[in-house]
Amino acid sequence: MTLNKERLLFNFISFAKIPSPSLKEGEISSFIFDKFKPYAKEIFSDSAGKIIGGETGNLIIKIPGNTTKPPFMLSAHLDTVAVKSKIRPLIRNKAVYSDGTTILGADCKAGIAVILETVETLKKSKKDHPPLEIVLTVSEENALLGAKNLDFSEIKAKRGLIFDNEQDFENIIIKAPAAKGIEIKVIGKASHSGVAPEQGISAIKAAALALVEMNLGRIDFETTANIGFIRGGEGINIVPPLTIMQGEIRSLSEKKIEKTENNFRAALRKAEKEFPGKLKPDFEFRTEYKFPALNINPSDPTVKLIKNSMKDMGYKPKLSVSGGGTDANIFCGKKIITPILATGMRDVHTNGEYLDLETFFNCASLTLKILSAA
Repeated sequence: MTLNKERLLFNFISFAKIPSPSLKEGEISSFIFDKFKPYAKEIFSDSAGKIIGGETGNLIIKIPGNTTKPPFMLSAHLDTVAVKSKIRPLIRNKAVYSDGTTILGADCKAGIAVILETVETLKKSKKDHPPLEIVLTVSEENALLGAKNLDFSEIKAKRGLIFDNEQDFENIIIKAPAAKGIEIKVIGKASHSGVAPEQGISAIKAAALALVEMNLGRIDFETTANIGFIRGGEGINIVPPLTIMQGEIRSLSEKKIEKTENNFRAALRKAEKEFPGKLKPDFEFRTEYKFPALNINPSDPTVKLIKNSMKDMGYKPKLSVSGGGTDANIFCGKKIITPILATGMRDVHTNGEYLDLETFFNCASLTLKILSAA
């Protein structure tokens, strides 16, 4: 059972050329629908698109297999980050690059191409395999909205693979942090900055004082925090009455997320004390969990299956941790164990993004081995 590397690469390039930023995955979904249709028992989009305001929902594809075996999930996401211009994939030095003006979209279309090649190879070789439940999600780059709104009543699999890992081929991601979104409204008081500045309360100043005291960046080996947006001010001659800060805290530890959140709150209280008299700012602090932590037991049978298959290929598997969230965070929260495989994507979310072809081809070969042994 040998994969067709030329077909695999051709399909990836075909997918990459179709722009599909979050909420605008309609064209790529229709294109991929036609690619999988000849092999599918069922293929349809769920209602997630309507819920989140996108062009289409999650694409669910059911491939028949040996019904004496439990179903197995394969998943990647249809969307990419924003696209700045037409995507022109270029092959050089055993890799596929964008032309440098925008992203390539290997995140996550390399994963979709691997899934398609796996299905085509299995069907043409008539190799025994479990029934497959393929889930291609929308709006993954937008806080995993597609996976959060997936119709899980359609999914029977309790284990599977996610193809969304930019690490080295040997690295199997089994842990990733939870993320908590933060929004802070700093409420001051407007006044004329030239006539009566002492009658105002600068919300921007209060925000700045608080930011100095916040633990931001890498806090420890499993915790990060960031303030990514700051908006405020009404005019250069107006003491700003409102500033809004938005960010997130990520950690493998729920206690450390709480500790960092408490640091943010303490920073706001300290900033308040810097204002004399009764003219003090007020604060509104809102939080929302974006996704739970991914934490797969290293001795889980799915992890062992991947490791054994990788060893058969002559590689030394390594269990790894990611700093980013993926659909695996949501699926594992629903008791579907889905370690994350490396597809060869590199420098994702940048104009320098590329696809390492050795890892890309190895990922497809590994997937075939896993499904044959599942």
